[in-house]
Amino acid sequence: MLVEGYRVLVTASSRGLGKAIARGFLEGGAAAVTISSRDRTALDAAAKELSRVGSGSVYAVPADLTVREQAEGLVDRAHDLMGGLDSVVYVTGPPKAGRLLELSPDDWEYASRLLVLSAVWITYRAIDRLRRPGGSIVYMSSTSIAEANLDLALSTVLRTSLAGLLRVVSHEAGALGLRANMVLPGLARTDRMEALVRRTARSRGISEEEAERALTSGIPLGRAADPSEVASVVVFLASDAARYVNGATVAVDGGSMLRIL
Repeated sequence: MLVEGYRVLVTASSRGLGKAIARGFLEGGAAAVTISSRDRTALDAAAKELSRVGSGSVYAVPADLTVREQAEGLVDRAHDLMGGLDSVVYVTGPPKAGRLLELSPDDWEYASRLLVLSAVWITYRAIDRLRRPGGSIVYMSSTSIAEANLDLALSTVLRTSLAGLLRVVSHEAGALGLRANMVLPGLARTDRMEALVRRTARSRGISEEEAERALTSGIPLGRAADPSEVASVVVFLASDAARYVNGATVAVDGGSMLRIL
């Protein structure tokens, strides 16, 4: 098993890709996984579901990543609950969708805490707490940092900061025996995709079926990803099988991006 015995924190993991990633670690043999969410009801439901996967322990820690004390405390609590920390997977909930002129300065301020500052807070704590050598951080970002999506202005602008953070962390933490990598999911079958399908259908005056076909038409594999397909890449990057992979950005998008580098 790729991550047998690992102790892993997956932030923002009560649903969607975060929950799928937590499941992937448990299926891969992790000894313990800590999940988090600011929604206690969803968090408890996810913990109950995941406790039936694999043989590892599941811990649920409520935390709002936009609050520094809670973000930092989450890493500390996960470390203490599991008796150590081998990997941190940084996931956040999605920011508000919309184009620039549909958004307010308050939207930008909140999203900055959600998508940028929370990553910095988590990173500092993770570097202090991760196993050395061999610990790793995997940042979850979006293909919107490589190819702008005007309908997701907040994500397009702010998630780009994670690419810069990755470069800095992979160099400085690498010298400490830690690794950092980033995954760029494309369209995946989550609540976020369902909302995007509905938004597209309304804005274009078409059915949701037509909207989904339109959204997936540029994907060479012809479909959106199953969340488990994204999770498997994250688990690999966190594992010892990827022990010489550091500073990499991996797109999991069915080949939809056309960039050369």
